[in-house]
Formats: sequence, C-alpha cells, structure tokens
Amino acid sequence: MYNFVKWSLKIYYTLFYKVTILNKDKLENVRGIVLSGNHLSNHDPLLFVPFFDNKVRFIAKEELFNIPLLKRFLLSTGSIPVKRGTFDRTCINEAIKALKNGENVGIFPEGTRSKDKDLKLGESHNGVSLISTRAEADVLTFAIIPNKNFRIFSEIKIVIGDIINTTSLKEQGYKHDEITKVIMDSIANIIEKEKKDVRKSH
Repeated sequence: MYNFVKWSLKIYYTLFYKVTILNKDKLENVRGIVLSGNHLSNHDPLLFVPFFDNKVRFIAKEELFNIPLLKRFLLSTGSIPVKRGTFDRTCINEAIKALKNGENVGIFPEGTRSKDKDLKLGESHNGVSLISTRAEADVLTFAIIPNKNFRIFSEIKIVIGDIINTTSLKEQGYKHDEITKVIMDSIANIIEKEKKDVRKSH
C-alpha cells in the first residue's frame, strides 16, 4: 500500500507542480530524527512521501483518521494520530518509541496551518522539544515555500535546513520554550534566506 501511495503521489506532483528540493541529502542520510518545519496546507506531509526515500511518520490530527480513504493513506504512511488541545500521552509515547527504533517522525510545531501570505510562522507549541529530548533524538528543520500558494502548475520548494541537538540544549539548561524558539528561529531563517534569494533573482 505504501509503494502505491508513493508512486501515485509522485505522478500527481510531477504532472501538476514543479517540486524543487534543496539539501535533500541531509534527510536521506539520517535515522531516528524529528523533522520539523512550517505548516501551510494539507500538501505538506504528502510532499515527503514521493520525493524522499527516507520515510517520515508525520503526526496528524485525530479527526483526519475518521475519513475512510484518508485513513488508509495515513495508516499506510505510518502517520501517528494526535488529539489536539490535550496532552496526548499515547501520541507522545508512540513518537518516542518510533524514534528510538530508528524511525523518523515529522512534527509541525505550529500545530495548525498558517495562512500568512508572507510565510510568517504562527504560534508554536513545545511538542517537538518534548518528544525529541525524551527520545534523545536530533531535530532536522525544513521549510516549504510555494511561490503561488500551491496553485496548479506552480512551484513548490522544500528546503532542508539544520540539525539541532535538542538533548545537548537541555543538558545546557535550556527550557522547552527556549528549545522551541531555537527550532522556530531555524525554520524562520530558512524562509527568510529563500525569500531574499528570490528578490535577488528578480
């Protein structure tokens, strides 16, 4: 089922979008890492299935698992359901277990989609810090940058950023809020750099 979903999405995004990936090798060469980036649309977790060989299990809101067809897709990609607005121990423990088993877990620190046209990040939560430090797993940041808000035949750029050793930060005395800020700053820096590069090219 996973291979079917992977190739179906590959055909879809190849036909209807121009997907560009920068620093792809940074994700392909890691195991047991938390992937953390901005959240703009339902496309976000889907993009990592067809264009990366290294599988990522994204955390997704529980309500999505109530939609029959979507539930099959989510289960085939190993998505982990989360009850939003609560301290979901089951989700946290499943994510930690996956990381300790060498699997990669994707978490959007904003928790919900941002609708800001300038790609400004929304309010963040401490889930990435909590899960990564408990699992003693590094965080790899990324940013998704669409040039026309995911319109058909537009370009979508995925930029893989930096590895952050959150365990080391915790040992240095950083609190979860402070670790989350380091992560969010890394994501924001990726976005700002790409926006500057676009302005220079024009």
